[in-house]
Amino acid sequence: MEPLFLPIGRYGKLIYMSTDRFKSELLSLTYTVPLLAETAQMNAMVMALSRRGTVSFPTQAAINRHLDEMYSTAISTSNRRVGDMQCISVTADFLGARYVGGGRGLLPEVVSLLRELIRAPRFDDKGQYLSAYVEGEKQVLTDAIRAAINNPRGYALTHGQRLLCKGEPYALSLIGEEDTVQGLTPADLAARHKSLMGEVAPVFCYVGATPAAEVAALLTEAFGDLGGNAAPYRADVHAHLGEVRRAEEEMPLSQGKLVLGFRTDIRADDPLAPALVLMNEIYGGSPASKLFMNVREKMSLCYHCSSAYHLYKGLLVANCGMKLANRTVAEEQMLAQFEDIKRGNITKTELEAAALALANSYRSAYDSPAVLSRFYTARAVAGVPETVESWREKLARVTRNEIVEAAGRVDLGAVFFLKGTEDAEEDDE
Repeated sequence: MEPLFLPIGRYGKLIYMSTDRFKSELLSLTYTVPLLAETAQMNAMVMALSRRGTVSFPTQAAINRHLDEMYSTAISTSNRRVGDMQCISVTADFLGARYVGGGRGLLPEVVSLLRELIRAPRFDDKGQYLSAYVEGEKQVLTDAIRAAINNPRGYALTHGQRLLCKGEPYALSLIGEEDTVQGLTPADLAARHKSLMGEVAPVFCYVGATPAAEVAALLTEAFGDLGGNAAPYRADVHAHLGEVRRAEEEMPLSQGKLVLGFRTDIRADDPLAPALVLMNEIYGGSPASKLFMNVREKMSLCYHCSSAYHLYKGLLVANCGMKLANRTVAEEQMLAQFEDIKRGNITKTELEAAALALANSYRSAYDSPAVLSRFYTARAVAGVPETVESWREKLARVTRNEIVEAAGRVDLGAVFFLKGTEDAEEDDE
């Protein structure tokens, strides 16, 4: 299932994947812009406001009724990073054409609805978003910001990454800070909507069985006049410079949350990138990893211990939750496990388990239109011409020596510790 790339109007692009293996089809639209403090929060708000009401469907209830009439089509929005870029998307998941009479099925109606959501939000007579809708989304955004603070593990990870990438766009919040929410105005948000429509190149992704030419024609008719030149992709990927940054905060918990942030200069299109992905799986990416099997199981130093690799930014972030008394030894042992990999102390079992887990993970991508869409959209944004199959093949060819070589180009850059107060009640994991 290899994608086709087709132009939509002058600036847009369609990532097309032909398949009839799913009961549903998927169509997404993504805008990619530089991640900036002054626009990140507005971008998130504009995409959320698209679900509040349009010219033809003036309320959220009206939109939902229309979705129900379209065999319970689902519309969702997302807000994520790719490198130092912000990607905001709206996605429709709808019943496949063969289940609704064949032909193009629901696709024309879905394209029409996406056009409404993106191009025709409900404005007042001043050409601004309705104040009631803006105030409603402000509350939703405020709740999301507060919820992030109330999740200790997520809070520690976020602040560990911010410390690691201090001064870079990647350290910014995708939804902004609570003290800036009230400053968002209907006029400013309407201006941001106009800017996105007129200046940003849209990227569409379709997974389904309708012929590519028909999908492209529908999208060109609805969106072909939108957009501008694609913003240059940016991902500041480099080795850590200077001393290891350290920070500590307190929170009313009985545990401590420790985050270790590592950096590398290996970019997503580097030949060693697959080795880094496999290295993370061995280090802390699965229940068969060194962190889980040794630091958590054998040494019983923590309640949870894992790591994640951020491919497009070159970050490896490990985290664990432990009793306060284990804080120092837990950090020492987490670093020791990484040094083990650098020295080539990787067992055959660890290597095979990691390779098998990743192979199964990427094989399962073919079971989900949403996963396929995220995979190919991110690579289109980053300019990495990769298919799921070619990526799986690269992962399968990774050798122990390549893993060791890649690990040698990864260095500790930041340590963040969220210290629990000892008299607090046990927090939930």
